[in-house]
Amino acid sequence: MIRPATTADLDIIEQELPAIVAAMRATGNDQWGLAYPTMDRFAADLDAGHLYVDEEGEVRGFAVFNETEPDVYDTLPWTVPRPATIIHRLAVLPEFRRQGVADGLFAYAEAVARDKHQGLRTDTSTRNEAMLALFAKRGWRAVGSVRFPGRETDFIAWEKAVR
Repeated sequence: MIRPATTADLDIIEQELPAIVAAMRATGNDQWGLAYPTMDRFAADLDAGHLYVDEEGEVRGFAVFNETEPDVYDTLPWTVPRPATIIHRLAVLPEFRRQGVADGLFAYAEAVARDKHQGLRTDTSTRNEAMLALFAKRGWRAVGSVRFPGRETDFIAWEKAVR
C-alpha cells in the first residue's frame, strides 16, 4: 500500500537513511550521502504533501512526487510536456530490495501522472545500476545527461509518457 507519509514516517526515514546510503555505496552508487538528502528536505516534502511511503505492515520504501524540476532540466530535449509528475528521493529500505517495492512506487507515480499530467520526469546517477535497469524495464526513455552543481557524477534524465 502506498500512502501519504506522516510525521512518524519521518522518524523511520531518519533511522533508515544511513543504511540506505550504505547499501547504495556498497554497489558503487554515490548518489546519496551526508549532504543529500537531508531530513530538512524530507520534512519540507512532508509539509507540502509530496512524500509517500510504501507500507506492508512496516515502511518498506518512500518517494517524493511533485511538479518541481531541477534547473538543470531546462537544457534537456524533453518530449513529455510540462507540467509533469517529477519523482524525487525514491528509496527502498535495504531489507526490502528486490521485492518489487520500487516497481510499486513507480506504478503509483504513473497513476498519479495519468490523473494530472501527460507524463513523468526524473533522473538518477549513472552509477545507480538498479534504478537504470528499472527505468528500462518500465519503458522509460533516457533524455540526456545532466550534472548537478557540486557533483562529480553525471545523472541520466528520464521521462515516460502516460497519455
